[in-house]
Amino acid sequence: MFVSEVPALQEFWYPVARSDAVGDAPRHFRLFGDDYVVWRPGPDADVHAAVDECPHRAGRLSQGWIEDGALVCPYHGWRFDGTGRCVEIPQKEPDLPVPPRARVKSVLAEERYGLVWACVGMPRAHVPDLPEAEAPGWTLIHEIFDVWSASATRLIDNALDVSHLSFVHKGTIGDPKHPKLSDFRVERDGYRLRFTVSYTSRVPEIQRRNVGITTEHTTRTTHAELVQPFVFRGLLEYENGIKHVLYRTATPVDDRTSIVCQFVARNDDPDPDRQVSIAELDRMVQNEDRQILERIDPDFPIDLNAEFHTRADRMTVEYRRVLADLAQETSLLRREDRRWSMTREEAARGPIGDAGAGLARPEAGAEARGD
Repeated sequence: MFVSEVPALQEFWYPVARSDAVGDAPRHFRLFGDDYVVWRPGPDADVHAAVDECPHRAGRLSQGWIEDGALVCPYHGWRFDGTGRCVEIPQKEPDLPVPPRARVKSVLAEERYGLVWACVGMPRAHVPDLPEAEAPGWTLIHEIFDVWSASATRLIDNALDVSHLSFVHKGTIGDPKHPKLSDFRVERDGYRLRFTVSYTSRVPEIQRRNVGITTEHTTRTTHAELVQPFVFRGLLEYENGIKHVLYRTATPVDDRTSIVCQFVARNDDPDPDRQVSIAELDRMVQNEDRQILERIDPDFPIDLNAEFHTRADRMTVEYRRVLADLAQETSLLRREDRRWSMTREEAARGPIGDAGAGLARPEAGAEARGD
């Protein structure tokens, strides 16, 4: 499954820029393979977003400028207000009105948590509610806003997958000698998922400074939540009472590329130096994920027969079910041979036959279902 094949995913909100990056000039962004522009008509004004193409001769509005509160096209100087309506055509005869059809297609844009969020479809939800990110007593730290060569599906699948920590992150917080997770159950409500799991985490020197734990290992509990299909929230709870809420979003630039946005909320009032240290370690951890994810096929299998599953995969199995349900609603999947539901070897051989008998099939038993 590629993100472009599931139109329902366009009905959610995605971070497309840091708020402080949208200033006195328009800014380009891509979402689901299409080009858009975001701009702020004035220093204290709300942001607006639209398709990055002038309706006159297709000039890129993101190459233009802001003048007297209007977005000016760099090609012929046409001006547009925040709704996308053309308010001035310099070449027009003075006694003629601006044609009503002279407008650029606008899309929804809002600001929250210091980020600009955009929705290019008919929204089925609001900008996600992330309570600790704006609650009193919590410190918000922005850590990552980078473009990765990885699909949004792979990024969120990775965030939900706790069992990889001991191995992918053995250079920071993981220890291959402690791969076991506590027992857990996954709760689902629509497209939202929740689970709580505990595990042993290594405590490197930088982490000792960040959380005040002096032992070599600690038991860490994660209260994880899939808030929207590409929005993850994980409350990491340490034995000494410190809570570190990690938010990761994956903005689908296209089928193979995503904006990774990560920010955290802390309940221990870290000073500026410790905030820098917290962000430094989290970036180290995420870079370890990046080395793996950028090498993985962006074509994400949503048929549960296409992969092997264990009880430790219960959260990511359920994530596949969420995406499969969204694909079922409004799917543009055009693969008549359903190659996306097979292993590569099966696809090469043709229709599924006895070759699929060795796969762990979730409907066959509790081990794969996680019952």
